[in-house]
Amino acid sequence: MESNSLDFKINIQPKMLTEHVEPDVDLTVDKYDAVYQNTQQEEEVETAHKDLLIQEYDITEAAHPFYCVAALALTSIPGLSFILLQDVIHAYPLVIILQLAQFLLLKNYLGLKLIGLRWWIEMNINGEQKWMFQTQSQEQSNKVDRYFFWACLIYGSIFWGIMCLGDVFGFKIFWLPLPIICFVLSLTNLQGFYKCRGEHKKKLQQLKREMAKGGMNIVGMIMK
Repeated sequence: MESNSLDFKINIQPKMLTEHVEPDVDLTVDKYDAVYQNTQQEEEVETAHKDLLIQEYDITEAAHPFYCVAALALTSIPGLSFILLQDVIHAYPLVIILQLAQFLLLKNYLGLKLIGLRWWIEMNINGEQKWMFQTQSQEQSNKVDRYFFWACLIYGSIFWGIMCLGDVFGFKIFWLPLPIICFVLSLTNLQGFYKCRGEHKKKLQQLKREMAKGGMNIVGMIMK
């Protein structure tokens, strides 16, 4: 009897193992950390700006808090009276008197106290207008005093300008002349102090040049 031999071929292939790479968690964390740090820095800068703005208008840091409050009250009262009064007959004289008082007091008194400046206009023989300026030393001037004074001038002019536009678009013909008068007074005061400040800066620059020139002359004399 013949014996049959069975050949068994076993094909064993090695199992291919795929390498599993963990995601780089550190890079993702670093990315979010950078975004968080940038956001935190922006918040800190915004907070610093807000704190600086508060410090600029901190009445407790003012050298003349009474004059700052007076300037604010003189600027606010005419506007509040204009808004609250509904009777044209009573509103016209009251608001004009209040605005004129604000104009004169800021121009002739509070300007000197808070920022060391004053202006006025003179007429020459030919009838031409000439701007005149009075400046005081501003070395000891207070930052809060300056901010309060300029804020009263600027925001007062903006307020009356808005009131003029409101009356124009609201077709309030009888009310329109009143905010126009107040706007002209506020804008004239702002223009006068702006010119006065420019003249003061020119004087300071000229004084610095003269002092530098004098110092050079003294050095030249010593070197001889």
